[in-house]
Amino acid sequence: MNKELLSTDLTDLDENDIYELFGVTGNEEAALNESYLELFRLLGKDATLKIFRHYRGDKIDCPMKLFRADFVASIAENAVDKRERGNIARAAGYALKFIEGIIQKRRKEERRSDTADN
Repeated sequence: MNKELLSTDLTDLDENDIYELFGVTGNEEAALNESYLELFRLLGKDATLKIFRHYRGDKIDCPMKLFRADFVASIAENAVDKRERGNIARAAGYALKFIEGIIQKRRKEERRSDTADN
């Protein structure tokens, strides 16, 4: 055990200070928990420590799709033909039928809103 570690008050150190004091740099394989090691490999030290600081103890669920279906439907709604809408839907990981369902629902709600206003 190093003397600096034994003589340091650890109570007011942040995770970056602890990382350095524990000599983790270059020794991540042995030091980091598996999930954090994977994040370290993907994102690097700073991003991993930021995720640790903000989300530690939380279970993070990463959806299969990056974009919200409503957002994709807004883009697809402007497409002229069905093939183009299909390409947009598939590029975002959605089925055309699902995106068209959202578009149809919006149109129904707009018609209801228009008739209620009149």
